[in-house]
Amino acid sequence: MIIVPTEKQLDWRNAPIVLCVLVLLNVMIYFFYQSGDTKKILESMMSYQEQGFLEQEWPVFEKYLEQQQEQDLLQQYRREYQANQVELIVSDILMREEFYAYLQKNARQHFLPDAYDQWAPNRALLHKQMQSISFIANGLRASDLRFSSFITHQFLHGDIMHLLGNMFFLIVCGFAVEAAIGHWRFLLFYLLSGVAAGFAQVASDWQSTTPLVGASGAISGVMAMYLAVFRLKKIEFFYWFFFLVGYFRAPALLILPFYIGKEIYSYYTDTGSNVAFMAHAGGFAAGAVLIALAWLLNRNMFNNEYIENDQGIDPQQQPLAEIYESIEKHRFDRALVLVDELMKERKGNFELAMIRYNLLKITRGEHYHEGIIHLLTVPLLAPEHIRQLDKVWKDNPDVHGLLTEQAAMKLGMQFAALENPQSAEQVFIQLLERGCKNPALVVYAGKLAAAFHRLRDGQKKSHYEALSVQLAQQLAQGV
Repeated sequence: MIIVPTEKQLDWRNAPIVLCVLVLLNVMIYFFYQSGDTKKILESMMSYQEQGFLEQEWPVFEKYLEQQQEQDLLQQYRREYQANQVELIVSDILMREEFYAYLQKNARQHFLPDAYDQWAPNRALLHKQMQSISFIANGLRASDLRFSSFITHQFLHGDIMHLLGNMFFLIVCGFAVEAAIGHWRFLLFYLLSGVAAGFAQVASDWQSTTPLVGASGAISGVMAMYLAVFRLKKIEFFYWFFFLVGYFRAPALLILPFYIGKEIYSYYTDTGSNVAFMAHAGGFAAGAVLIALAWLLNRNMFNNEYIENDQGIDPQQQPLAEIYESIEKHRFDRALVLVDELMKERKGNFELAMIRYNLLKITRGEHYHEGIIHLLTVPLLAPEHIRQLDKVWKDNPDVHGLLTEQAAMKLGMQFAALENPQSAEQVFIQLLERGCKNPALVVYAGKLAAAFHRLRDGQKKSHYEALSVQLAQQLAQGV
């Protein structure tokens, strides 16, 4: 479930200078600094195996895991070691700083003197290279606390989706907070919220060796500042709960306990997640406290004219707002009428087609199948839209045969670009079963071969390459 404050629209008269710098800095650090991490890890893994270190260290690693009482992991690694599938084992060994410390302490008991003298300096070089990886060198670890890491961890991210998600929420909430409290205060409060978030995460497990990275703690602080700036004034929120999306208005500060409570609840119930729930909760609390202190010490620091100025809904968004309002009130028939009217003006709009599909899914009316087919044939889709269509396709097998060959072909080729080409393969097989003679099948088979090549599935890659050649020959012969 997502609830985001959307009371203010971006106003360049209150230019978000610090916000732009923060976003740019995060993006540059990810692409120009963190981009080298994968190469370092792969080089270290290859060097580790080429020097035969795994054979030397494996017995020590077994004993170490036994002492750590990680029996399930040990059994899994023993099976992989016997099968010579050692990539995960090597990665884990190199990532565990505490195991390297254990090795330094105990290696002489397990290695012959000559082997130890050769192993020690080269293994130290590998360890040094692994320690230079961004999230190890500058992430926040409870087991190795450094003041600098309370700041640096805020500008590192685990992957591209982690970065994009954080930057989205920072932009949505950050510009209004910067306009309300000023540039330098915004920067200071942002960093302090990130520090508090880091401390909350560390305090939840003082023994943890897992590095904390990401701006989400600081951004949680920004979201709390947004609510605290508007206090009990009713502001607009956007929500997304499964297929229900829309807007509602509520006193700003009433949402803050929900934010904090949700993170604390997730911390205790979703124990297998790698999300730093306590960092989020700490960030929310810090952001609210900072604004409260600023309000008590100097109320003149707030841009009250900006805060109190009500912004009307964008005329382009007014029809959508009416649709969401009808959905919020469970007036689904009314919402469906409004969607149909708006679709006449905005042909080919994926968002509207998805809303219509979800509304028809609730009512299961006579136009349900027609709504699915319309959704599956919307042109010019973004990658995220294709992923949503993949789920719609899997959820509705009864409409597969209702698509025209041309529509199925286009949809299947789009599915071939996904990480999992299962649906693309299914559409292709269905087209063959229909006896489809479309020349584009040759290209389609080639796309499937490329998709399975990405997945390193050599058998299916070869199958679809051969099928592509076969189809091309049949077309040339007029079969």
